[in-house]
Parts: sequence; structure tokens; C-alpha cells
Amino acid sequence: MKIKLILGCLFLLLVYACSRTQSNEFEIKYEIEGIQSTTASVTIFGNKDAVTCEDIVIENGKFVFKGTTTEPAVARIWLNNDPQLKKAAHDGRGFFPVKSEQIWVIIYPGASMNVTGDITGKDYMSVNAKDKAENGFFAELAQKMMPLISQIGNIAVANSNPNITDDEKEANREKSKQLNAELEQVKLDFINSRVNSIAAFWLMEDMLIRSEIKPEDLAPFLAKADKKKYADNYFYKAVSYRVEGALATSVGQICPDIETTDSYDGQPFSLSDMKGKYVLIDFWGTWCSPCMKGMPHMKAFRDKHRDKLQILGVSNDKDLEIWKSAIEQNNMDWPNIIIGKGDKDFVAKFNVQGFPTKILLNPEGKILLRESGEKEEFYHTIEIIITNTNT
Repeated sequence: MKIKLILGCLFLLLVYACSRTQSNEFEIKYEIEGIQSTTASVTIFGNKDAVTCEDIVIENGKFVFKGTTTEPAVARIWLNNDPQLKKAAHDGRGFFPVKSEQIWVIIYPGASMNVTGDITGKDYMSVNAKDKAENGFFAELAQKMMPLISQIGNIAVANSNPNITDDEKEANREKSKQLNAELEQVKLDFINSRVNSIAAFWLMEDMLIRSEIKPEDLAPFLAKADKKKYADNYFYKAVSYRVEGALATSVGQICPDIETTDSYDGQPFSLSDMKGKYVLIDFWGTWCSPCMKGMPHMKAFRDKHRDKLQILGVSNDKDLEIWKSAIEQNNMDWPNIIIGKGDKDFVAKFNVQGFPTKILLNPEGKILLRESGEKEEFYHTIEIIITNTNT
């Protein structure tokens, strides 16, 4: 009887352990000496809709980061107002945000870790979560990358000092260039050696978004990736879309079609239906000040050349109501769509790295021009193109 009871208890414990392993819950316990913050903010990179997490309260360097996730994601834990880590400008009116002051961790269903360490006397976050796989790789990257980023941030702080001499500033700039070169090599070496890791795919996307590397330069690394293992991973797909998109949407290429039902009026939209006139694709967002300030000028330019030019707005917004309200308030009377996920993430598929980004197509759909930012001379260039019947 006792043996049966013991076996029954063991079975229940095994079932519980297995169910927890398969659970979508994650829990990472931190105990870091030297932390001065009492609260922290969390930013999720990846499929944000897949993640929920609880607020973080820090007591004497101890806190728990927990929640649920249905797929792997990267979390950035930003310690609020920690003077030891913050890169504050000398004028007291701001600070230089750097990755080295933040805690980075890969979360996934069932993740459970205890993280301990000490940052006393350090000006960067030197404590990283580790497991037998993805976070071990991320920690490997962070240990080499964060000290360099911190030094670069310290130089920016030093050069914000109004009392520094021009010679000292120039010397600091040269040192910063050297450190940035070292940092670039650290990133490339990591991608090359750990290409089959979420940390590498996250880093690739981050470098692409920040225009730190050309998409074609990442293609050889991506070709080495284990497509079967990472085919559904958010970062792998995002990088793949950007690399493929950069090649497919460069000047001289026929623009890939854009098809979606995520339009302002909810009706199916296809870019191919706009052939016959020049098309200016405008990648914008309601949160983008230059985008919104440039809308009246772009509209006036379209009105002037309405017989030859039409506009397609592609928004990188999340809130449908705010997006639709902006369209109405700014009288944006041209087709407008909002990006989705996967193959509907047109920002990734067109490798858009800054907002606004404008792409000009000829009446047959050939890409004639790409430009980021809101610049007056861009419209002068377009005017020359669309008034030249030989183009």
C-alpha cells in the first residue's frame, strides 16, 4: 500500500513538472547587488501580442520578472533612474540611452531561471541570465558588447561638457570611432559563430533597423541558419524579410505587389491596381513628427500633379482608431493601409529603416527612387522625373 502511495505521489509530481515545463509561463528571479532603482520598465522585442508580464518592483536589488508567452521573445528591462548606469549629459537636460544600462533576457514558454550578481562600482549591466541554450548565447554576446557600448556612452557624456577643449573633443571622437569599430567586429564575430541562435537573429534585425549593416552583407550568414529549427521564429522571419526585401525593392527592380485587407475602408487592396500612373509609396506613422509635418506638402504636390501621380500610404501604427483619425484630420484622400504581421509586415518586406521612407514607382511599377526623411529636394527630383515622358 505504501509503495502504491509513493508511486502515485511520484506520478503526480512528474505530471506537475511536465505541465509546468509545457506551460506558457516564465519566471526569472534576479538578485543583483549594487542596483539603486526601485522600479523598472519592460520592452518586448518580437511578437509583442504573444507576451504578458507583470509590473516589476525592486527591493534591495531583488525582483521577479514573470508572465506568459506563447513564443520566444527578447525582453529589455530598463532600470528606472539608476544613477550608476545612466549616461547623463552635463547640461542636466537629458541622458544618452545605451543598451549597456539595461538587462536583456530571452523569454520563452516554461523559462525559469535564478540570476545573481553584483554591479557595484560598474557603469554597465554586467549580470546576465544564463541557461543551457539561448540565454547562454545572449550572455556571451553581452559580456563582450556591453563594456564597449558603455565606453562609447561615457565619451558622449564627456563631450557634452561645455568646458572641454576642441582638441579633447576631437581625441574623444577618434576614440569613439575606434570603439565603434571594435563593437562592429564583436557583433559580426558573434553572428558568424552563433548564427543559429535567437540572439544572433535579434542582433541582425537590430543592426538592419539601425542601418549598421547592409542587408546583402547579412545574406551569407542567413544562408547558414537552420531553417527547419527557426522557420517560425519572429526574428529569423523579420531578418529574412528584410534581406529579401532589400534586394527586391532596390532602385531598378519591379516593385513587389502589396495585397491586404487592412485598408482604411476594410476593402481588399492591391498595389497592382494603381499601375498606369506614377505611385509614391509613403511609409509613415502617426507617432512620426516629420511624417505628419510633411503631409500637407506631399498632398499639395500630389494635387499639382494629380493627372500623373498618386499616393499609397503604408502606416506602421498599432492603434486603428488613432490611425484612422489621423487620416481623417489630415484629409489624406489616397489609399491607406496599415501593416500586419508576417508576410503583411511591409515595413520589413521593403526593408524600411527610417520614417518617413518614400518610394517612387513609374507607371509600370518599376522602382525609380527611394528616400528616407522629409526633404524638399526630394519633390524637386520627383517633379523632374514625372514631367519627363521618356522615363
